[in-house]
Amino acid sequence: MIENIKQNRPAHKTSFINKVENNQINQSSSVSLPSFKGGIINFPSSVSKSELGVNTKLTSNKDIEMYNSISQMLAVSNEKISPQDNISRLKKLDALLKNGALLNNASNDNSTTLENLYKIASTKRGNGFDNAKILGQAIDAIYAPEIITQVFGDIPPQAKAEILNSPGISDKIRQNPELLDVAASGTCVSASFEYHLARKHPAEFTRWAEGLTSESETVEQTIKASSLNSSYLEAYNILKNMFEIKPESIDFNNQEFKIKLKPDKNAKIRAQIQNNYWDKGERSIIDVYMQSTFMQMGSEQTYDSLIDKREGKFNSNPEGLGEFEKIFIESIVENNERLSMVYHKVDDKQNLLGWGCDLGTIQKHITDTLNSGEDVIVGYVLTNETSGDTKSPNYINTPDNRPNKIVNGHEITIVDYKQDKNGAVTFICNDTDDNYSGLIEYSADYLIPKIHHAGYPAKIVEADYDRITNAVYGIDAAA
Repeated sequence: MIENIKQNRPAHKTSFINKVENNQINQSSSVSLPSFKGGIINFPSSVSKSELGVNTKLTSNKDIEMYNSISQMLAVSNEKISPQDNISRLKKLDALLKNGALLNNASNDNSTTLENLYKIASTKRGNGFDNAKILGQAIDAIYAPEIITQVFGDIPPQAKAEILNSPGISDKIRQNPELLDVAASGTCVSASFEYHLARKHPAEFTRWAEGLTSESETVEQTIKASSLNSSYLEAYNILKNMFEIKPESIDFNNQEFKIKLKPDKNAKIRAQIQNNYWDKGERSIIDVYMQSTFMQMGSEQTYDSLIDKREGKFNSNPEGLGEFEKIFIESIVENNERLSMVYHKVDDKQNLLGWGCDLGTIQKHITDTLNSGEDVIVGYVLTNETSGDTKSPNYINTPDNRPNKIVNGHEITIVDYKQDKNGAVTFICNDTDDNYSGLIEYSADYLIPKIHHAGYPAKIVEADYDRITNAVYGIDAAA
């Protein structure tokens, strides 16, 4: 549940906290130094019949015609073989049919993955993008979601010159062209949501991909007011006045809002660069549009794809998204009540002081959610003592630089876990910024102490929410 920001204490069951600078950790990707690397593992494909359903046969004439049309486009495409992994996209399409992903219809408008792929193939794409290229990228992503990345990539000199000479470019960028060189992006939250959609909701992922790469560059979403707040009027206020998303229409009987979501105005420039100069390991066209749209949603419509910076009234940090913005996106994407659990006690100088509950409770929240069939997107932090295997050699213990001073944060997705004969838990994770198109693992003992916040279905954590929140913020339970 999301409520208005309240004074003196965090709102009840909310993603928002009253002291944005005190306990809110912006999740950006600047974690390459120091490193935080997990063990690479071999793990089965992320899509399975148990998750997506068992409809694996084309029975209707309409479905057969759409499948054949897509197949024909892939067969004559310049990219019959995916440049991502050198696998035939026709083989991927066949695999998606056999594992149930292609006929899955768990989308906001009940359209199937097949229908959305067909729409990508058969209707005009925006900005002159090639239908077959967008189709292939969508198939790549739902076949192997781990290829999704937040890496922006370089801008060749000729492309940079064109950007700087464009009439709509701000003087800030013209005077500081180095701002265009995004070495470490802050889109880890957005990339994690994109990954989650591709992995768990292929029909919804392809619906977003189709809408955002269309001429309108828009995806329509119908959301329940209760996903945001138990009060219908407060839910409207959250959308319109807090996050600057005005509903296109309101269904008073069902208490639903229809909204239109768009990327920021400069996303098309980034997408065109990736269309012309993409290198392996960089974002695809779909990655650009989807991550931009999530960033726009979370930053109150203030994101700029060209320089990967945001403004916004809830966050003074120009990079990434805060956990209260993250839970708003999660509520919209899942169209269900979500709660953001903040576990770390953090002072106003960004020192990690402790936890609001025992680490076993955090582990239970995560494993209970995984057992229910959901992923868990977590925001972790590194301190000057946990950065890499040893603390920073330049660390000096002063009152302003305590041993657990937070130096950076990042967002990853926990997709599963395993337990050994002694009961020790290992989490299976995806990181969109580890330069590896696969899953990795972290022991629970290693990862859990670093988790600052995580988003959950409300039913999983609501019994613990008030107790932990009160402990984190030092609030008297009787207040």
